[in-house]
Amino acid sequence: MPRVESSHLSLQQCEVHALGTPFTFPQLPRRVLLWMFLVALTMRLVVSFVVCSDYLNPARNYWSFGCEAGQVASSLYHGHGFASPFFVPSGPTALLPPVYPYLMFACMKLFGGYTAASAMAILALNSLFAALTVIPVFCLGWRTFGERTARIAGWTWALFPYSIYLSAGRMWVDTLACLTASLMLLQTIRLTERRSTCDWLLWGAILGIGALISPVLLGPLPFLAVWLIARRRKAGLRWIFPMLVSALVCLTLVAPWTIRNYNTFHRLVPVRDGFWLEVHEGNCGDTSDVQPDSSHPNTSAAEFAQWVSLGEIGYLDAKKVEAQAFIREHPAYCAWVTLRRFAYTWTGFWTLDRRFLANEPFHIPNVLFTTILTALMLLGLAYGWRSSARKALIPFVLELLTFPVVFYLTHPSMDYRHPLDPIIVILACYGVVEWLRRRNAGKGERVDNSSRGVLPPHP
Repeated sequence: MPRVESSHLSLQQCEVHALGTPFTFPQLPRRVLLWMFLVALTMRLVVSFVVCSDYLNPARNYWSFGCEAGQVASSLYHGHGFASPFFVPSGPTALLPPVYPYLMFACMKLFGGYTAASAMAILALNSLFAALTVIPVFCLGWRTFGERTARIAGWTWALFPYSIYLSAGRMWVDTLACLTASLMLLQTIRLTERRSTCDWLLWGAILGIGALISPVLLGPLPFLAVWLIARRRKAGLRWIFPMLVSALVCLTLVAPWTIRNYNTFHRLVPVRDGFWLEVHEGNCGDTSDVQPDSSHPNTSAAEFAQWVSLGEIGYLDAKKVEAQAFIREHPAYCAWVTLRRFAYTWTGFWTLDRRFLANEPFHIPNVLFTTILTALMLLGLAYGWRSSARKALIPFVLELLTFPVVFYLTHPSMDYRHPLDPIIVILACYGVVEWLRRRNAGKGERVDNSSRGVLPPHP
């Protein structure tokens, strides 16, 4: 990337640079990206190989093999359709979005049911998704803060503990959701300057696939769309027709699943139907854990018996009534628990109760790591907000503010927050880079503004 002398740039040029100049993949350091990807993938595959046998425990119908997603995949494997998310046959389900269970089913189809080969194939997919996330992390860092931050953020992601753990420690949708969220944000930012219909078709496809992976990924979409419209209007670019094209692509991808759900359950279920179960789980009066065992069919015998007795729709309707009644009767308690969930999302802290710590031996180290990471993120956000990169940070801020809201209202988890981790890593790395730059500047050392990607306004 050519060096740029900030003293010869106008304020308008600085704004364009901060918003991210257009680039294509040939301009990126592809060799560096390849090494980042290979290191990230290798580390995750090694961990996956070591732990894959842990998923072969036959207890509770191989529950450790993907939990609800694994049960649905097994139902598909045995020819019973997208059904039975718990331990016994219970008929069709919409408790989960379809993409990840079908990916698990494909691995089972190729390598057998609950086998070591299937487990390793699924964990390898998780590892691939996590390693590929290096690319949007690098691109988002480059566009916002420059190449130095991009390189540090890319390598940090390759070694990021949460990403490594979620590749192998959970047979779940986390790494795929994270990759999709990163691509969604990157493509949204690219559309501030793109004129091609293909870019809008791609955006619509990412949104549609994201909805079928995890509909919570679309939570920030209305706010990002408003920001995107404002940017394009300011630039004099059309937006109504392109957005209609994207919406049509998105709806076309989601519609078959929505139609399947309507024909199956005789009610509108756009993607999944488990929202009120999640609200009930987090607002039932039990704060012994972030996700208490007493409130979910997969951990409570009483809840599971009710699931079997009422069926999926009847059970979820009952949870809606129970959750709404509890919130009405205990508004102060629910507000307090919501604040606890907010704090947990950004610090990892829930309680110091001995019984909780006995089940979560890494709780204290996780609190330290999460809190430090959040502090560095806020440092990077503060530095960036006071620089010419402020406008480029708006989509980051919108994601950070809006994505976790559903988990504040239901129940949080570090893996639920994972789609935000690329943004957190980029901001944290920029915070460190900028702090070091300022410290060196304070010692009288020469600082090259172009290396950090944020240029001061022209005097």
